[in-house]
Amino acid sequence: FPEQITAHDGLAATVLKAHPSSIGTVRLTGTHFQDKLDIQKQRFQAAGAAQDIIDLRNGIKAARAVVASANIAKHIKSEDLPGAAVQTDAQLDDDIYKRSFGHHACCTNPMGTGFIADANAVLDGDFRVRGVANLRVVDASAWPRVPGFFLATQTYMLSEKAADVIIKAAKEVAA
Repeated sequence: FPEQITAHDGLAATVLKAHPSSIGTVRLTGTHFQDKLDIQKQRFQAAGAAQDIIDLRNGIKAARAVVASANIAKHIKSEDLPGAAVQTDAQLDDDIYKRSFGHHACCTNPMGTGFIADANAVLDGDFRVRGVANLRVVDASAWPRVPGFFLATQTYMLSEKAADVIIKAAKEVAA
């Protein structure tokens, strides 16, 4: 559908923090599966939040340095975001705080090696939910820590492992 494509000259540089310190919560508000969840992202509120902002600020500065190189700069008319007016560390920090987001909610049902050893573990090594019969969780919420930039591959691997565990358990019950 080339006739639907409108050409735009532009360059996008995205700064990502692979292992942020922000740790939010997701809590049940009732017993029905459709009850609204209480989701508290708590972005930039953890102990390492200051370092997260510094890392993102340094990433913006690095991206700007690349774009300022002679071979690239000659093709750039302007910077849209955060914009030429945002220059000082304080301005960059404010912009980071206002515009940063995380769209991969994960780690809210962390898997642990044992409930006694890991009080925060919601899931055991077989994806079973602590204290709930016949319920397993197999998604990005099972990771104890953010596994990297993009969660698809890691979550596929997690799903493959869960499939093996669930099939094995079903065969044991059938036997």
